[in-house]
Amino acid sequence: MNNKNLFVIIVLLFAINAYSQNYSGPRWIAQVYVDLNASNKSSYEYYDLDNKARETSINGKGSLELVYNIDYKIFRKFAAVGIAGIANYNNPSFASLKTGLGFKLLYVDNKYHYLTLQYGYLTPFNKSDFREGHQIKIGQVFDVANLFNQRLLIGLYYTNDFFYMENSEPLISNASRSFSLNASSFGISLGMKFQ
Repeated sequence: MNNKNLFVIIVLLFAINAYSQNYSGPRWIAQVYVDLNASNKSSYEYYDLDNKARETSINGKGSLELVYNIDYKIFRKFAAVGIAGIANYNNPSFASLKTGLGFKLLYVDNKYHYLTLQYGYLTPFNKSDFREGHQIKIGQVFDVANLFNQRLLIGLYYTNDFFYMENSEPLISNASRSFSLNASSFGISLGMKFQ
């Protein structure tokens, strides 16, 4: 079987599966999360005093995020996500606004358990911290309990943040100017799903 036939079969199976998902519940679902991220690895690229490109690792101390998600259920088990939030990073210390998009694969019918892939665009509060940033988040969230007539959600994530740091203050003393910072982290999330 050639690749063209395989592609046509996959598209047809997806269309049949999508058509068979007759979803009659609420289409829009909102959640608020507090994410605690512990740094795993940080790589800082800079130019030294001799104007040579260098790379070093720095000891990041994680981040704290307050995030609002609005989901639109496209199918019974698939949702598109709009994201807005505030992120506060430690070592280096800076804060940013986060906006983004994502997808959720809901795999249990009666609970809001899902796998997610999200992209966030980071805008700094202070342009001397960094020019702009990008975040990729992959995670798993569990719907665990009813709290104050809302659903309590607990999640586990892997996050990768990339910051363009041209024209920002150098993070180490032997740097003449910064280029970029790439940080990965693992995190836990505590959230509320509004019904």
